[in-house]
Amino acid sequence: MVAQGNDPVLSGIYAAAITPMHDDGSINERSLREYTRWELEHGAEGLYVCGSSGEGLLLSLSERKKVLEIVLDTVAGTIPVIAHTGTIRTADAVELTRHAKDAGAVAASMIPPYYYSFKIEEIIDYYTDVMRAVDLPLIIYNIPAFTGTAFTVRNCSALLKEPQLAGIKHTSMNLYDLERMKKNFPDKTYFNGYDEVFLSGLAAGADSAIGTTVNIFPEVFKEIRQSFQNGDMEKASLFQHKVNDLVELFVDMGIFNAVKYVFTLRGIPCGSCRKPFKPLSELQKSTIKQYIASM
Repeated sequence: MVAQGNDPVLSGIYAAAITPMHDDGSINERSLREYTRWELEHGAEGLYVCGSSGEGLLLSLSERKKVLEIVLDTVAGTIPVIAHTGTIRTADAVELTRHAKDAGAVAASMIPPYYYSFKIEEIIDYYTDVMRAVDLPLIIYNIPAFTGTAFTVRNCSALLKEPQLAGIKHTSMNLYDLERMKKNFPDKTYFNGYDEVFLSGLAAGADSAIGTTVNIFPEVFKEIRQSFQNGDMEKASLFQHKVNDLVELFVDMGIFNAVKYVFTLRGIPCGSCRKPFKPLSELQKSTIKQYIASM
């Protein structure tokens, strides 16, 4: 499947899906369905499954497959679903990507292999090997703060020239690199990854967004996009301030656990992130509860 530039199927405001857990750390399948339905009802235009927010690297391969299957079954084709299939082993990435295609995901997305400080040639081969093995649009997940690898127009041009490479999830504060990639490869789809710079990312060339706090209020991100497209930067900035106030609060206490707790407050028990993440303290829960009540 050859991805088309700025593919409308891929473009949109995607929630970086969380993975609800029981107290024993097992996946709460009922809550996963309820959470997915909530996102559908509140305007999320797509879901990005088993990424950082979904604790993908803390799940087994079989759990990652199960989570994707549940989300796809729940959305039933109403919105696109992108599966994060990245991991350290190429064989595992191929297995997860093949499953994503068979299950019905519109694309797969992958972090680069990590820990061993792989050379850029080895990282390019990792993506290329997966594309050769599975005919599914692929999205690079550029998150240098977590992986130690920063993709630029210079070091990933070979990948961006691949027709099957659909785009990049740019989770980086370096918006210069985003602008350079957009200028040189305008036919690709560029997802802004850090919610706190969504408005700036749009100005740098982002077409879409995949974010953790999108989960909480997807309509706010749609307002930022619409205001930007209308040329109303004052209004767009006001909505971006709302996002950033929340991000500032949540990052200090652990954003993934914080987002999970918001859904617990909404009546969808999501538990805590898996260890070694620490659960929220009662004080942190109280702070989140007060903040959400004031929104």
